[in-house]
Amino acid sequence: MKGFFAMSIFSDMLKTYIHEKDIKVGALAHYCNLERSTVYKFINGKRVPMSAELVEQIAHFIKLSPLETHRFREAWKMSHMGENTYYINKSIEHFLCNFPNKSNQPLCNFSSQNGITEYFPSNQNCLLLNSSQAVDSSVHQLLLSEASKTNGRVALLLQPDYPFLLHLLSTMQPAGSLQIEHIFSLNSAEHFTETHELYELYYLENVFPIYMNSLDYRIHCFYTDELSHCQNLFALPYMILTSEYAITCTSDYQMGILYQDNDILQTLWNLFHSHQDLCQPIFQTFPIIENDLPSLFQYVANTRNSADVIINIQPEACILPFLRKDLLEKIFNYNIPMADSVISMADTLFLDNIQRIRDKKFIIYFTEYGITRFLQEGVLEEIPSEFYHPLNIEQRIRILHEIAQCCHDGVYRILKKPLNHLSENLRMCICGNTCSLTYQTNSGKHMCCSITDPFLLQIFQNFFTNIDPDVYYTSEESEQIINRMIECLKTK
Repeated sequence: MKGFFAMSIFSDMLKTYIHEKDIKVGALAHYCNLERSTVYKFINGKRVPMSAELVEQIAHFIKLSPLETHRFREAWKMSHMGENTYYINKSIEHFLCNFPNKSNQPLCNFSSQNGITEYFPSNQNCLLLNSSQAVDSSVHQLLLSEASKTNGRVALLLQPDYPFLLHLLSTMQPAGSLQIEHIFSLNSAEHFTETHELYELYYLENVFPIYMNSLDYRIHCFYTDELSHCQNLFALPYMILTSEYAITCTSDYQMGILYQDNDILQTLWNLFHSHQDLCQPIFQTFPIIENDLPSLFQYVANTRNSADVIINIQPEACILPFLRKDLLEKIFNYNIPMADSVISMADTLFLDNIQRIRDKKFIIYFTEYGITRFLQEGVLEEIPSEFYHPLNIEQRIRILHEIAQCCHDGVYRILKKPLNHLSENLRMCICGNTCSLTYQTNSGKHMCCSITDPFLLQIFQNFFTNIDPDVYYTSEESEQIINRMIECLKTK
């Protein structure tokens, strides 16, 4: 039924345009070198055009506007690949373009607080929260109190769809240490939000600002049919726990109960831990630090053992394969620990990169906008600045010539809309059975996130191995763009 619905969207659109613009079906069929009966099958939803080129032909004959052509093309894509696959791909595009950049917003700095005991009437250990404002206020005060402690702890059993709480955590700067454990469910089948965004990516997009804030935040997931899960649990299925207080609330955060009774609190913590034992992580994060570069190189080498093709997507072109040993020795910062050993390991890794490029087994997607800083300052965004010195103009031109050749060979591809403005903070690599993201936190720390959830791995792999050619320039166009950059640098 879903496939029929997707096909119906395209056929209904085609039918409407033919009627509104008074198009003769016979003339359209002749222009597209098709049988008249074939066009009628398109109109009646019994078939869809075989190629994007044919769709463009139809749009050109009907004289569609640019906006109409875009909608027509998107309707065809949905009918061609299926509704679910279409919306999964759109969700990935949205995730890539909206991944959080480093934030300079002021953080909530917590010092000693008096707690929220005054909320409770005398001789009562629980308090009804009968509105979303009451829930929000109690959550705010509860976290305020816990963040002021030397060793605070927070447990969340709720879906990552509570904007007030997530924003608070993404701007929080605790007075001491604060450990946050978060349990939520993932769908055992594909489910989408009302705006057709895949729930898994919607959740990831919501929680990553917390990681950007460098908190000790750990998520644990279990698999279920989320819709029935939320309907079948008791009336207050969500929990927010601290060392002193607890809140249970409805799944829409409109009503809840605030507790300070020690026995109730301990029971809820026990319940949380029993759920935690059934969970598993969907990704792992670790810092990229100059004192442990050998471990990072070993991690990269291990992930490549199972890889036939490596696919990277990032704002700037990947420069690493072109850092030959002679160039690496000139720009490398020898003040870091084990410098000579690091150069040797890096050279081995980069030689592997260039061999994979020659074999066309290393595909890089990047943006014209993203390479701008390298042109202007010789800065390598994918490497922490403490590891190297910026490249001079001559070195930049040398690198760009190699990138131009890779564009010519089709292994370096410059992205167009909608991916031409990727988040400046996202670098993703699909390598065999692994998918990793590297990013910078708000404080400037370089982090790596390795996705382990099988479903997320599969959809990212499917997206990048079957990426729509409409979203990147041709080899000739990409090579011309890089050559223009080279000529621009030569004038400096």
